[in-house]
Amino acid sequence: MSDQEKIMDNLLNVDLEIIDCVRALQEANWDSGSLKQQVGDLLKLRDDMVEKLMSLKGDDHECGCGHEHE
Repeated sequence: MSDQEKIMDNLLNVDLEIIDCVRALQEANWDSGSLKQQVGDLLKLRDDMVEKLMSLKGDDHECGCGHEHE
């Protein structure tokens, strides 16, 4: 598994964890400071992972879909 594939796999796991936290927050009527903090931490982690993934790709904005992404 390449570094890019590992990061994408980790991104999926972080996304699923974010979804679980948001669901728990909804069940708690959006009144849990610790869950809000956890979502914030996970979003920061996700942003860092996306940035790392993009840096591994370099200037190649092609994803294979036929469109150029910036």
